[in-house]
Amino acid sequence: MKALNKVTLALLTTVAATSVSAASLNVRHEYKSHTEQHATRIKMGDSIGNFYFSGELKFKGADGDFMKDLKNNGWELDLGYRYKVDGTNWTIQPGMPIEGRESGMTYKPQLRATYALESVDGLSLSARYRYDIKTYSNGDSTENRHRITGNVNYSVADWKFGFEANYYNADGYNIYDNKEENYELNLTAGRKFGDWYPYVEFGDVSTSSSKATRELRSRVGLTYSF
Repeated sequence: MKALNKVTLALLTTVAATSVSAASLNVRHEYKSHTEQHATRIKMGDSIGNFYFSGELKFKGADGDFMKDLKNNGWELDLGYRYKVDGTNWTIQPGMPIEGRESGMTYKPQLRATYALESVDGLSLSARYRYDIKTYSNGDSTENRHRITGNVNYSVADWKFGFEANYYNADGYNIYDNKEENYELNLTAGRKFGDWYPYVEFGDVSTSSSKATRELRSRVGLTYSF
């Protein structure tokens, strides 16, 4: 796990040293209202032609407190390819995020399709299928989960707005209210100021695999493109 953390850090350093205009740095903090948990991530990404890649490091307080006794909360690498279908408004995007935590690794092969509407400037629709494969470092059985995501994104002038809906279906284990199904809803809004893009996100998320309790997840972030 420490070696993979070094790989992620090396990727972040590589992106930081790259002078490609597509590169970006993102810092995001979140707070969950019911469980009262804070968490922070730092993410850097870049692209070479149609290929894109990113790396992120995650942190949280020892007891979920705000920026107190910070500890490693995992890392994630994301590799993918964007293919614009010639003569259409479709973009196909296969990808392979890989997430690591102390408990184990999660592999996330996925495929996204995006359609930009000609009738409404700045409006796009997308759908994604992802298959999560979670392995445990202590030898517990691998857990598999299907995830279907739908997005509606709209841009006007320097403003961006988004709605995202996620549906989860686990293979043989409970993930919400003692059931194998779960959902998540997110709203985002942000405004670009030159190379800077501050944004907020509000999500309806579950708190437990055994209860029906849900909570508000509030996020605030800042992206710098260079």
